[in-house]
Amino acid sequence: MTTVDTSANKEVERGMTHFDNGRYDEAKAAFEHALTLDPNCAPAWNGIGRVNYHIGTPEAAIAAYEHAIAIDPHFDHAYYGIGILLSAKLGQYEGAVAAFQRGLAANPDASYLQGAIHSTYARMGRLDAAMAAFERSLALNPSDTFALGWLNMILLRRKQFDDVIALCQREIAIKPEHSPHRLLGFALELTGRRDEAILQLEQAIALEPKDYEARAALARLYRSAGRLAEADEHERIAREDSTADEDYGLACVESVMRNADAALPLLKIALDQQQVQLGWVRIDPEFVFIDDDPRFRALVAEMFDRHSREGGNPVTRQAGFPLSRE
Repeated sequence: MTTVDTSANKEVERGMTHFDNGRYDEAKAAFEHALTLDPNCAPAWNGIGRVNYHIGTPEAAIAAYEHAIAIDPHFDHAYYGIGILLSAKLGQYEGAVAAFQRGLAANPDASYLQGAIHSTYARMGRLDAAMAAFERSLALNPSDTFALGWLNMILLRRKQFDDVIALCQREIAIKPEHSPHRLLGFALELTGRRDEAILQLEQAIALEPKDYEARAALARLYRSAGRLAEADEHERIAREDSTADEDYGLACVESVMRNADAALPLLKIALDQQQVQLGWVRIDPEFVFIDDDPRFRALVAEMFDRHSREGGNPVTRQAGFPLSRE
């Protein structure tokens, strides 16, 4: 492991504080200052890679990650950065798997890189392989919440709602975050357990008030229960918060509210404008409410066919379900 100058380390820490608060210009300046103090500061190059990942300059991000690896071949986060960029941003799945495998070869104990390979299989549509891999991970580590989260998403879209309920409850017992509460709420509703679903969705937004998908689902269930004023207020907030993810966010809201006629045109706009990486749509939990609609299936098939013909996938961001380490 490369030794990093203490003053450079402090600049990296300052840069990460800016990064975590979305101040990407300040973060990049701090990382660059770290490199003036120590040109061999691998974490600073990794930080620059992360900034470029988030501002949508993938070539610069990959170059920065590779600088980090050249300095320290065992710097696992840089391999992850390359892989998640190729998978979640560019849809270049084979390249992503290769990057994660490079990282594992240099860092055999970095098990999260194996999990990243499995999640890439899910984005590729290799759901059987992804499920089998996550189940193996859970057999080795029953507390692997990353594996539980991805397995729950896949099972939800496969309509295996009883399994989702059991696994979400298991995940919540380990680490009570908003995402498993949201998925549990979805699965409970879809098995006819409305009142229990309401409790889970309320917990989801208590843990993460910006979870607009959970809030939209809660609004619809409140309305069905006659709680109209509360429903109107939650729907208003959900729509407002969804604008952070542009048309894709609103498509998710409309899907959760079972408005396929409104969701599908918005989803098409989002895909045409490259607001989301297409592989994510295969597994995004919000579309469980409309993915039996032939129009949804036709749209997704059309978009995959188009991207295949065009020979590439554009720079996009993952929206809606924050499971990556980025």
